[in-house]
Amino acid sequence: MEDTMDLPETRHPPDQQPIAVEDAEILAEIARGDLRRFDALVDRYKCRLLSYIGHRVADRHHAEDLTQESFLRLFRAARSGGYSGQASVSTWLFTIAENCATDYLRASGRRPLTLATDTAGGNTDGSPSMLDRRPTTDLDPAEAAARRESQRRAEALLDGLPDEQRRVVALKVLGDLTLAEIAAVVECPLGTVKSRLLYGLRKIEASLTRLGRHNHER
Repeated sequence: MEDTMDLPETRHPPDQQPIAVEDAEILAEIARGDLRRFDALVDRYKCRLLSYIGHRVADRHHAEDLTQESFLRLFRAARSGGYSGQASVSTWLFTIAENCATDYLRASGRRPLTLATDTAGGNTDGSPSMLDRRPTTDLDPAEAAARRESQRRAEALLDGLPDEQRRVVALKVLGDLTLAEIAAVVECPLGTVKSRLLYGLRKIEASLTRLGRHNHER
């Protein structure tokens, strides 16, 4: 899939529109050869993008490489004037990231890993979970262990969903995208995205209820 493809038009809520406008302005500046604000764009999205890609590939080092590759593809496409402004920059960026992750998994002959295939917990290389955006080195051992357990359970809840629902929930929870943006990234009608998100969240809620009941009975 080409990174310069046309995407469905996406609209941000009123409180996000200034950011969306600024993102588009930065890409327009890059197309004119002004690169000064690209770092600001990277800073705005790198944590969300890294979390989403990390969940897709379940390997921190490869996720970091793919995140960097996603920004590089965005930059190259913007520099060549490939951004039409039809879709939001965040939609375009996460679509590029989705392509990068899919290309990586296809080339390596792998499927997205889950905790069920990672008996050690965390990532396949033993590094901390991608859901952890706060270093645990600043925490005392008990709090760090509790945080890791919380992360493990959160990832297990996502991994327990069917793939189509998992992608939508991950894009919403980890990527913080709007429903319209998610629809553009996964190339599905908005109504389908809403249904997948609803059923995915309901399954997570049911899993949490069962977990709470089980812990209460112990």
